[in-house]
Order: sequence, then C-alpha cells, then structure tokens
Amino acid sequence: MAPTLADQVAVDQVGDGEYVSRLDPIRMGNASPIAYGGCTAGVAANAACRTAPPNMSLYSLLGHFHGPASTVKKLHCSVTNIRDTRSFATRRVQVKQQQPNGEFRVCMELLADFHVKEPETLEFSAATCSAWPRPEDCPDLDKLIVELREKGSVTEKQGKAFATSFGANADFFETRYCTDGVSAQNLAGAAKDTVTTQDDRHITEKVSAEWQRALGPLETSVDNMSALAFLMDGGLSFLPLSHNHMWFDDTAACSTLDFALRIFVPEVKMSDWHLRERKTSRAGGNRSYSEGKLWDQYGNLIASNTQQSIMRIRDGVSVPKL
Repeated sequence: MAPTLADQVAVDQVGDGEYVSRLDPIRMGNASPIAYGGCTAGVAANAACRTAPPNMSLYSLLGHFHGPASTVKKLHCSVTNIRDTRSFATRRVQVKQQQPNGEFRVCMELLADFHVKEPETLEFSAATCSAWPRPEDCPDLDKLIVELREKGSVTEKQGKAFATSFGANADFFETRYCTDGVSAQNLAGAAKDTVTTQDDRHITEKVSAEWQRALGPLETSVDNMSALAFLMDGGLSFLPLSHNHMWFDDTAACSTLDFALRIFVPEVKMSDWHLRERKTSRAGGNRSYSEGKLWDQYGNLIASNTQQSIMRIRDGVSVPKL
C-alpha cells in the first residue's frame, strides 16, 4: 500500500524531545539525487507541533538548510523548548541524518513559533494577482500535457521528463493548473523554449498558479500543518528558471538555502482546494528570492512562504533577456 501524505510527514517519538520520521524522505523536483526539501520541513513541523500546548497554533517556521538530505535515511528531529508564555511558544528543531560512520549530520535547523488562539479583532486579506479559473475548470497534469503536445508547445520527451521529476506530488496532492500561469504553459521550464503569454512582462511580474488539495486523510491539526509545510516548499528554488526560459540543465547549483513560512490562520484543512501563486523578486550574488502564497477557495490568504536559494548558472549558458 502506497504511503499517504500523513505518513510521509509523520514522526514517532523515541525519547524526550527526540523524534524520527516514519518514512525516508522522497525525491521530487530536483536535478540532484537528494530529498525534496518539503519532506524535511514537513517532518520538522510535525515534531515541533507535537510539543506545543494544545491551545496554541503554529504561525511561523523560519528555517535554514545546512545541506542536502538523503532519500535512504530517516530524518531525526531534536526539539528544544525556547519559550513558553501564556501567549506564545517557540521551539528550535534540528533535523539530522545518520551517516555510514554512525555520526549524525545536520540537514536543517528551524524555529517554530506558536500563538494562543485568540478572538479576531481585525481582519483583512490581499487578493490574488489574477482572477484565476475555478479548479474544476483547470486541467490536471495528464490533460495539461496532452493539450500542450497538441498545440506543439511541448514534446513527448519533455512531458515525460516533467511527469517523472514531479510525479511524486500526484501521490499526495490533486493539482489543477491555471493555464494563464507561466508554469502551466512551459511545464515549469521543462519546455524552456515555449513562448508564453507572459513573455512581455519583466521576470518579477510573471506569475504561476495552481489549485491543490491533499489526497488521503489528514485527521489532526498536526497532520494539516505538516502537509502545509510539505506543499509550500515546492517550486520556488527553480522559479527564476521557470519564468525565464531556463531549466535545471542550465544550472550548476539550484536549491533552497533558507525559508520563512508564515501561517495566517489557526487551522488549515489541506484536503480543501487551495490556490497557490508563485512569483520571484530578486536574483544576484548567485542567490535568488521567491515567494509562494496560498489562498483558500473563498479568497482568504492562508499562508506565505519566501525562500532564498543558491542559483549558479553554468559556464557558457546565455541568460535570456529578463
């Protein structure tokens, strides 16, 4: 039986403040044979949430990747209580993997902050960048690839390569692609020569968007927050490639360095439809900075994840005009 999303981000307690992932992390959306960063973030969030007071909810994850994680070793989490007040709690989580020599190497460190659930006294929300179609009016990946092939926008090889690289996402989320977004027109850059309807925009004004909802049961708040952390890592480190007619074969290095996931509601239900928009804002010094925002189906901004990533273009590659 295939693992569920809840299984993939689950941890088991093995000691005081010590947790270990139930499963090995998976690979997804990376040119290198390393684990998907969302696995590490989701597992870390799960461990942190299990130590928080029940009257508080997660509102912030600030993390740094210290190195890639292997897909053949479980993730070990050490959780330290940093702050416990009536209104707030803070946990430091160190995520590590055991090496062949028996020593542990740190993959990530993060701070998780929790806030007591309070009555709302002020509420507003920014809108999405565009009036995107409803999820039922957007194609899934299989239909999208067929449509792009029929238009001559992508080749059969490009479609298969993209489906292989990101196929694991379909095990955990149903995704519907907003076809006015860049990534739905060029398969996130896999078909990098494809002309998109946003080519007249500066790279910082281009946007990609998808509707997504989790598959399988997410029965607890911990499950849902962990699933949110898993999802929000996706598609940001290489977004400057997706939005500028480039792909992994143009890079010498492309992976996340740090992230800030901010959650604006006390509870999330990841099995409901959510719309995710992604934009990139800056590149320089061989680093890039991008953001993903998540709205619920009623137009409320639920979460934001910003990432700074290493972005080294290979020698000899001509960078398209931005």
